[in-house]
Amino acid sequence: EFRSTLWAKLKTHIAANIVPVVVQLAKDRGHEVVFTPPYHSDLQPIEMVWAYVKGAVGWQYNTSTKFPDVRQRLDREFAGLPSSVVFDCINHTDRKVVEMAAYLNAVDDADDAAGAAFSSESESESDADSCDDCDFADYDGDV
Repeated sequence: EFRSTLWAKLKTHIAANIVPVVVQLAKDRGHEVVFTPPYHSDLQPIEMVWAYVKGAVGWQYNTSTKFPDVRQRLDREFAGLPSSVVFDCINHTDRKVVEMAAYLNAVDDADDAAGAAFSSESESESDADSCDDCDFADYDGDV
């Protein structure tokens, strides 16, 4: 019990106060490390490359396949990986990032426009803070 309590407090302290070494090294050299959101493999070109290689290796599977065979097949697929596949994976990610940036900018612009229209109305402060009459019918995301 003591160990789990101590570990929970330590994890909280580390998350709030300890910067990973690689992040600090980048910061010391004037760079900013930006992490991609978890579970978005289309924002990780390496994940798409890995999927390509795993698919190629998977098609070679048969009932006599052993782990050493898989390792040899992986090595062979990575060695023969066309640079065009890597290039296409990176371009795919770039397009996704541009699409996301455009979407986020549009949302920001809409928020700014709504905020300007909202603040120009003659509502009281308490009414402005209330969202009892908000309509989320056109919203595609989770509320």
